[in-house]
Amino acid sequence: MPARPLSFRILVCTVAAGLALLPLGRVSAQQLAAEPLAADIRHALIWTGHLTAFAERDTPAAIRAAAQDWQKSKRYSVTQTLSNEQSDELVAEGTKHRESVGWSVLRDKSVGFSIGVPTRLVKFRTTRQETGAIWYDFDGGISYGIGVWNGQPDCSTMDAFFTKAEPSSRTIYRTRQDDWFALAEESSGRVNYLRAVCRASGVLAAGINIPLEQFPRHGPLLAAMVDSLKLVRAFNAKAAPQPRIDPLPTRASAVRPEPGQQRAAIKPAASVDGTGKTNTLSRQTRSGTELRAEQVFEKAAGAVYMVKAGRRMGSAVAISGKELLTNCHVVGDLARVTLVHDGQELPAEVASADIVADRCVLRVSAPLPSWVSIRPYDDIKVGERALTIGTPQGLEFTVAEGIVSSKRTQNQARMIQTSAPISQGSSGGGLFDLEGHLLGITTFYYKGGQNLNFAVAAEEYAR
Repeated sequence: MPARPLSFRILVCTVAAGLALLPLGRVSAQQLAAEPLAADIRHALIWTGHLTAFAERDTPAAIRAAAQDWQKSKRYSVTQTLSNEQSDELVAEGTKHRESVGWSVLRDKSVGFSIGVPTRLVKFRTTRQETGAIWYDFDGGISYGIGVWNGQPDCSTMDAFFTKAEPSSRTIYRTRQDDWFALAEESSGRVNYLRAVCRASGVLAAGINIPLEQFPRHGPLLAAMVDSLKLVRAFNAKAAPQPRIDPLPTRASAVRPEPGQQRAAIKPAASVDGTGKTNTLSRQTRSGTELRAEQVFEKAAGAVYMVKAGRRMGSAVAISGKELLTNCHVVGDLARVTLVHDGQELPAEVASADIVADRCVLRVSAPLPSWVSIRPYDDIKVGERALTIGTPQGLEFTVAEGIVSSKRTQNQARMIQTSAPISQGSSGGGLFDLEGHLLGITTFYYKGGQNLNFAVAAEEYAR
């Protein structure tokens, strides 16, 4: 039978035995802001069950309390902020939970909404017209459903909709705000949760129903659904539905391993220097004369190479006539790789490698025609514009623009966080300022958020 969780009598939602599994004192996902912690931390707190779909509280304090709740669950000392190592561990844990349910995005651009869907637990079946609404039906082990009402109910009748939808008993959560409400009940060994949002043209309601025995594992779906539900300004409940489900981007080959794990078991050759550093770097501070993006590309792209290392592919950036910087997870356990630039191939050897820090230096015998200077880490300013140039998905000379989002340290190594997009194959590419100086080597991104991309500071490669 197809899941039909949406009705005026409450849809779906599962609160664990006696609500003990989801304390109402934890944080709501309904009004969470990105401050004071980054969006990836916020999403991880949702997926680890520390930000819930229940209970509104002061947002900054609530997020901090959720992070501290996570620290307690790991038996860490409770602090006002998470350390970089704790942040990485939390994000990795949240990402693992999210990927385990196949979290994807159902978009209907015609109607004007999007919402997350656990595609490993439910399968979208069809849309149908019934009882004055468009229903989006799913099959699966849990119940999941979406309904769009055209005209009535609307914002003027939300109070009546709220009253009619509320169950007669076993209500465990209820809240009514200006343009939305949420209800939850425990009934017949399941928890039902309904979230309804109104616009002038009608109402969208989404619901989820999880058996109690599955709640310890899948309880975070409630908050994840709430957090993912978006209606565009031009939401049109009268439009013909045109839904599609898009998976979230897969992890880059450059993504950081989970805490306690190592990257692929690679060992540099005995002749390779184990520092991952070089003394051929040229430092140059910012002069203040910024170039246009196309000018930066013209200046720096000649120093960016595709790296072929067996089945692996990435990028490298020339910093002298004989040496280039890249990531060790790009070259793997190879002593020699192939550089490609404008269709021309060039052999290179691994001259220095620090596997743990993911820093590798490549060396060529023939002189390179172009290379770049690096910016000292202390001269880099948060908020300044930056560009990435690399080989994502094997596409040479791909440039993208963003800003320096933050400067961080990880395992005593200096990192640069940027909003400039990177993806698979970007590993080893360059993050440049608007004068064409190399800021860092693009290394990994977090799939758990948007534009959470990281580069090893170029100065980390300096002896």
